[in-house]
Amino acid sequence: MNKLHLSLFLIIGLFAACTSDEEVGKGTLDLNFKATYQGTPLVMFDQVYTYPDGSPIKFQLFNYYVSDITLLQEGQSAGDGQVISEVARIDYRGVYDLPTADAGINLRFDNVKAGVYTKIRIGLGLTPELNATQPGDYAADHPLSENYWSWARGYVFAKIEANADLDGDGQFSDKLTYHIGATDLYTTIELADPVVVQKDNPATITFSVDVHDILQNQQGDYLDISQPANTQDHTNNEAIYGFLWTNFTQAFGLKK
Repeated sequence: MNKLHLSLFLIIGLFAACTSDEEVGKGTLDLNFKATYQGTPLVMFDQVYTYPDGSPIKFQLFNYYVSDITLLQEGQSAGDGQVISEVARIDYRGVYDLPTADAGINLRFDNVKAGVYTKIRIGLGLTPELNATQPGDYAADHPLSENYWSWARGYVFAKIEANADLDGDGQFSDKLTYHIGATDLYTTIELADPVVVQKDNPATITFSVDVHDILQNQQGDYLDISQPANTQDHTNNEAIYGFLWTNFTQAFGLKK
């Protein structure tokens, strides 16, 4: 019996031992999203990081959409499961210090059906159906009330903005701007993370993404930002946005 199946067996047994028919109902689940850079919590504005080519950079903005978040029980597959969120924007614009960065962005769901879940399915970006809508379809506080490109008839799935110091003068005057969004970029992933949702016993699933791993892939390739053409893209140059989006889908996962 492998570790996952053994852990699942123990979790199911614990759930059965700790609950009665009267207690099974709705529970609370927290989804926590952490952003790092080379393993260090990602802080906006003042914190200096190092771009893969060695240039100092400071991040100004990092956000992305997740959609169709679904909990799966043992044996369930695509189309099954409990959808707990249609869409959310994970936005680190207000993360100005290490404690806040380390705490991550937390989404709480209070009406999750109690049970043992073995996987979570999450969409990176927006489903085609959501991307076909527009801000006027939503209230002002809805995640889809902004980040819209009217000229492209769709939303910006992810934004990375930073200031770099390419000439070493300490001024951070070189802007990096990457806005990524297109219907065919939507990516669904399934992550195995057994979790028990119980009444009066909040559970947590923690995700992480390292922005360094978005800017540099697993083979060590990165954009040459000494070339002005590589310092910004609004989903115009596939060599840039495709590179970054592929890296993002590979960098996003469960916190280890």
